[in-house]
Amino acid sequence: MQLSGELSKVSFSNLLQLVRSGGLTGKISLTQGARIAAIVIERGQPIHVEMEGMTGLEALYELFLWQSGSFGFTEGSIDGLPRSISLNSAEQTFERMIKEGLSYADDKYYLDSLGVSPKTVLRSLASTGNYASTLMINPGLERLDGVRTLADALANLNFSRRDFVHTIAIWLSEGLAEMVTPVNATKENQVSLPDWVVARLKQDNVDLSHAIVDMVIWVDRVKCWMYQADADLDKALGEIKAPLKAASGDFGSSKSPPGQDI
Repeated sequence: MQLSGELSKVSFSNLLQLVRSGGLTGKISLTQGARIAAIVIERGQPIHVEMEGMTGLEALYELFLWQSGSFGFTEGSIDGLPRSISLNSAEQTFERMIKEGLSYADDKYYLDSLGVSPKTVLRSLASTGNYASTLMINPGLERLDGVRTLADALANLNFSRRDFVHTIAIWLSEGLAEMVTPVNATKENQVSLPDWVVARLKQDNVDLSHAIVDMVIWVDRVKCWMYQADADLDKALGEIKAPLKAASGDFGSSKSPPGQDI
């Protein structure tokens, strides 16, 4: 048996449920542009997934994010193929896998709608009253300092992509954190100007950056004029001093008339 179609018409979760309902065994191949993924199916259950260097259940969850692309299922023997997924335990069933995959897709859509990425900066809003208990059930929340990006702040927690998305979605949706504009306190070209200076600069140009640039240009011009004025003054003084020095030299070299020497 063979199946093929587009993920824009048959969602990934529906594809898995379709294969499972038929108790099929074989291989699902998926493509999305240059991206390629493969799923090994045994009697309707996924037992192995490979996708962009990832394998196993986490790779399977990533495919729930694919909203477009094409798929094809080919029924056949899977003897000798690897196994990286088991959905036969009480903790992990096919139904739970579908539920978690759909939840992952919803969380990712929520973060995308807010423009949240690993480069986003968040600040913790945990209240001081129940701060300790909040951190107990939200490890990593204390790292949100309003300065570091999420990638930097949570780097040592070893979150999977799904854990990262799910955790950030909870923090934002439950009001435990908020997005902030990053402030680079160590940036060398940042300065703090007194209000009166800002007001004076804006008298010349309402765009403060342009006003500062104009000010620097005029300061440089004034310095050049001052250097030229100093040079002209030195030259004029030299021209005035030259005759005086010559006259002084002539007077110093004159001799007393004969018989007048002392």
